Amino acid sequence: MPDPLSTGPYSPFDLVSDPIEFGLTTTTVSNELGTCVARHPAIRSSTRATLFLHGAAGSWTTWTPMLQAAEPHGEPFGDTVLLDLPGWGDAVLTDDRAERAISAISSLVAIAAERLGYTEWDLVGHSLGGFVALHLAATRPENVLSVGMVSGTTFSVIDSVAHPLRRFALLPGFTMLWRVMQFLTALGPAGPTLVRGMARIGLLRPLTFPLFRHWRMVTPTQGTALAHELRPRAFTAAASATLGYDAVATWSAIRCPVRATRGDRDVFVVAGDFDRLEAILPSSLLSVIPDCGHFGNVERPYEVLAALGYHVPASR
Repeated sequence: MPDPLSTGPYSPFDLVSDPIEFGLTTTTVSNELGTCVARHPAIRSSTRATLFLHGAAGSWTTWTPMLQAAEPHGEPFGDTVLLDLPGWGDAVLTDDRAERAISAISSLVAIAAERLGYTEWDLVGHSLGGFVALHLAATRPENVLSVGMVSGTTFSVIDSVAHPLRRFALLPGFTMLWRVMQFLTALGPAGPTLVRGMARIGLLRPLTFPLFRHWRMVTPTQGTALAHELRPRAFTAAASATLGYDAVATWSAIRCPVRATRGDRDVFVVAGDFDRLEAILPSSLLSVIPDCGHFGNVERPYEVLAALGYHVPASR
C-alpha cells in the first residue's frame, strides 16, 4: 500500500463552507429520522461516486482539507458527494430514538445516493461516519465497492457506551465528553447556547484539545466549526445509537475492501479497535498516522489520503 508515514504540514488548510468553490450543488432528502443534505456535482458523470460521511460534531466541511489536498492532482475520488448527516450541518434530526438511528442514518445515505443516480459507492467515513460506512457495507453489499475510515469509531465506543463506569479507562476522553453532552441535552435549547458561549470566551478549544494532537495549531476555521457543530442532542443520539449493536455479527458480512486509519494520539480509537477489526476483516488495511489526533482529515490530510490509497504527494 502507499506509504502513509511521509509527512506533510500539520492542519494545512482552512475548512471551506461554500460548496460552489468545489463546483458542487445541494440536494436534501428525508425520512422518519430527519433530513440528509448532499453536496454533489450538478451533472453526474458516472453511476459511481465517493460518498463522504462526517463524524459527530462535524459536517460536510470537515472533508474540505482533503479535497484541497487532492485538488491539484486531478479527480482521485471521481464524482464526489459530501453529506450532512441528520442533526449536523444543515441536516435536521427529527427522531432521536436510539434503536433506529444507525439503520435510519444508513437509509438516508442510500436514499441520497440513489436520488442522485449513484448505485455504486466508495464510502469514506470519519468517526461516526466510519461506523455508518461499515454498516452500509454489511447491509448494502450490492452498492458498496469499498470503505475508507478515518478514525472510525468502533468497538471501544460501543463498549464505553454500554459500560461507562466499568470501561471508563478504555476511552476516558470520549466518556467524559458524552456525559457532558448528556447534561447539556437535558438543558434543552440552553445547551447549544452554552457551547457557543464557551467558544466566545475561548474555553471550547482547550476543553476539546484531546481531539487534536496540536490543538493550538489547528486552523481557526476548525475551531469555529466545532463550536457550531458540537450539538448536544445529536451527539448524545449518535452515542446511544451504538447500544445493543452487534458489530461482530454485522461487520463480518463485509466483503468489499476496507482501509482504516487512526491517529497515534487518537482519543476515540485505540489499538484494540484495530485488533478486533482485523480479526473479523483479516484482509483490511490498517494504518496509524503519526503525530495526529482524532481529526486526521483536518490534521494530516496528505497522510490520510495516502493511507486510504490515493496517490497525492504532500506539499510543504
